[in-house]
Amino acid sequence: MNKTLLACFISLAFSSAQAASLLPPGAADQQPSKLVAAPLPGGEFERQPVAMAWAMDPATELAADAPHLAESREYWAAVDAGQLKAGFGLTTTAPGALVRISPEARVKSASVDPGEVRLLRDGRPLPASAFKRLATTGQLKQAGMDVPDGTVIVQLDDSLGQGRFQLQMGKASGRYLVHVFEPHSSVVLLAQAESSRLLAGDTVEVATSLRRGKALIEGGVVQAQLVSPSGQSWPMSVRNGKASGQLPLDADPTPGLWEVQLFAGAASKDGPVQRDARTAIEVSRPTARLGGDYAFDPGSVKFSLPVQVAAPGRYELRGVLYATGPSGQSAPVAQAHSANWLEAGERKLDLAFGPGNLPMGYGAPFELRFLELKDQTRLGTLETRVLALRETIRRAPRDRDEGGALDRRRVR
Repeated sequence: MNKTLLACFISLAFSSAQAASLLPPGAADQQPSKLVAAPLPGGEFERQPVAMAWAMDPATELAADAPHLAESREYWAAVDAGQLKAGFGLTTTAPGALVRISPEARVKSASVDPGEVRLLRDGRPLPASAFKRLATTGQLKQAGMDVPDGTVIVQLDDSLGQGRFQLQMGKASGRYLVHVFEPHSSVVLLAQAESSRLLAGDTVEVATSLRRGKALIEGGVVQAQLVSPSGQSWPMSVRNGKASGQLPLDADPTPGLWEVQLFAGAASKDGPVQRDARTAIEVSRPTARLGGDYAFDPGSVKFSLPVQVAAPGRYELRGVLYATGPSGQSAPVAQAHSANWLEAGERKLDLAFGPGNLPMGYGAPFELRFLELKDQTRLGTLETRVLALRETIRRAPRDRDEGGALDRRRVR
């Protein structure tokens, strides 16, 4: 009887949830410092809770994704009819440049007549063979390109080499967008954001440099602007190879990614060299954050995490469970997602991994890594933790017949 009672107490102790605190955010983590009560967007939203978990191969190597590195060998220019009639100047830094000419949609512009496009050098017309290829709107759309009607793309013949040219259209009317792309050029504008996910009110920082091969082009000038999904723009400062600017706290609610647009120019022996680059950033309004003590139920391998909610909506939590294997090394063993509708206030979301997803020989100490809190109604990532917590549960050694005591210890 005493053995039965002791076993029951052990079982209850092992399955009961215990409270502890999340680890402090790391340098690469994202956490809101201030919450906003953003309104709900229009539309209907799912309100039923959803939870799922699945096992992972412990040999899987996981790492946080690095922000995209943009490498640009192209630039755009808005050109009026007078410039094209006289001959719009462009400088190439390698053979085989591609040039696209499109009528500007905001004004009434004539379609580009392929037969009217001429290439000049030093003001003298070059023969038709100067164009290695020429493609019309119909051919471009048939190839799957989404281009405005009246667009033409020409490719300069490799035999022309590089240097200064003039692009001419005798019957130009209105305004046009000229896009120059040099696939074989060593002149590249590099741009990489410090983070590809930010919160409204945060500072955007993008490392940028104009290079010829691996060498920095001296005397190059870079300008930058921040553009919202609806087209609003804010100037950014560029100092010491870094473009920076502050996101507005009342960020544009229009769905979509924000862009940092960079424009670089430098002088060369052949003439001015230009490059434009863009890098995308996910910007979220901080409507909720993790906070307070979490609870852990070792019997079901479930974490209950507190969520401070400033705006009603459907929120999602996802994370990866790391467990300790026979070798004593921590490895990813399971992933879990959950989502539910939460009203404003102190709420919680659970991540239940389930003991069935633990491989044989794996157990405590546990770690919860790559934790993310998302606002599904407003399509935003609110909080990220590369390492959210460590949870250690150990049984004291016991005789098979006599039972034993349970020792809980947490490493914070």
